[in-house]
Order: sequence, then structure tokens, then C-alpha cells
Amino acid sequence: MNVFLYVMLFIMGTFFGSFFTLAVYRIPLGKDITHERSFCPNCNHKLGVLDLIPVWSYLFLKGKCRYCGEKVRIRYLLLEVISGLFFVLAYASFHIQDIVLQVVRIPQFIAFIFVYITLVLVGGIDKEYRKINSSILLFGAVCQVIYILYLYMIEKASVYRYIIYFAIFMILWMTVRYLEKKKLYGWLEVILLICYINFALGIKVTLLSLGVAVLLLLFSKTKLQRQPLGLIIGISTISCQIVENFIEFWIK
Repeated sequence: MNVFLYVMLFIMGTFFGSFFTLAVYRIPLGKDITHERSFCPNCNHKLGVLDLIPVWSYLFLKGKCRYCGEKVRIRYLLLEVISGLFFVLAYASFHIQDIVLQVVRIPQFIAFIFVYITLVLVGGIDKEYRKINSSILLFGAVCQVIYILYLYMIEKASVYRYIIYFAIFMILWMTVRYLEKKKLYGWLEVILLICYINFALGIKVTLLSLGVAVLLLLFSKTKLQRQPLGLIIGISTISCQIVENFIEFWIK
């Protein structure tokens, strides 16, 4: 049963990975990401169902467009596989298979998936354009608010610190949006990203992920100004949260 579940999670993750490649390409261009059919960026031919099956389509078509023969970048395949593996690891790290933890852990897992979606989209766009998308961070924050309302209404949890974190996030977000309208971009967007991570995952994961991100930057030979900080911080955050989940369970 667990093997079948993990296979289904992997497949689900690959579909998310396929969606990320589409969203990272279209969101900065202001294109629709839900209703407009996918197409080959070289020949503009609309892709069929058999062209859009994650991993399988890439391997079956040997990494080329079925219609014009243009090579498809291997990063699409890698992102689909990595996203599939993430779903498996994330699910395993929450230990939902333990019956006692199911009621509490399933909502946490779903909330973390939305954090993952937010950070992947922010990181992917930042890698391509060196700009952290504040609208996606707002989407992530709203999803977290829904989860917090669940904690308050169903589990009667204290939400005062979340209210403070969200208020700080919104103040920063409105400031960033104002500066974006003035075509002023800078470090405040990075601070907004860090503020979102703190709001969604807490101070411990935030500090750990920043520490890992700093180490990655120190070992990099590229100048800081050219680094996709959104991508590096996002990868560090996702990794730290999964590792913390495993460690927390082992300690208990």
C-alpha cells in the first residue's frame, strides 16, 4: 500500500513540476497559466495530451518537439523528476502513515505543499529574470492565512504571533509594490521573501535556511549581485524543513 501511495505521490509531483515550467515562463509575461493550451516555443504548435505527460513524454520523444524536432531543454525533465521526489520525501518526512499523526499532519503537509509551490515559482522566476515576484508571495501568504484559520477554528490554536507576522509581511509587501510601480527594485524584495518564510514556517527554519543559503553563496564563484537569491533561499528552506521534520520525528 505504501509503495503504491509513494508512486502516486511521485506522479503527482511530476505533474506539478511540469506546471512549474509553464508558470515560470508565462507569469512574468502576463500570460494565462490555466486556460491557454501549452505550445512549442519554437514552432508555436499546440501540444497534445501525449506531448504533456511528465517524464514519459520527454523520454519517448527523445527530448525533442514532436512537430519541429527542436530540442527541449533537459531542465524540464529534471524539474519534473525532482518535484516528484520532493512529494515523496515531504510526505515521508511528515510521517502521515502513522495513524495517530494523520489528523494533525495531513493539513500540515498540504500547507507545506503550498509553501513549496510558492518558493519554486519565486525561485524559478528569480533564476530567469533576477526578480522576486511579490504577487506570488502574496498568494503564498493568503494560503498560509487559510491554514492558520483552520488551526484556530478546528484545533483552537493560538494565532497571535501569526497575526503579527502577517501584519509585518503586508506592510513590507505594500512597500515593495509601491517601489515596483516606481521601477525601484532592491534588497527589500529579498527581505519580503524571508518574511514570508518566517510567517509560513517559523523562525527556526528561517534562520537555518538563511545559514545554508549563506554557505552556498560563500562557496559560489559568482558575484552576489548575479546570484538568484530567491532560488537559493527557496531550495535551502525546502531542504531545511524536510530535514527538520525527519529529525523531529527521530527525537520523539
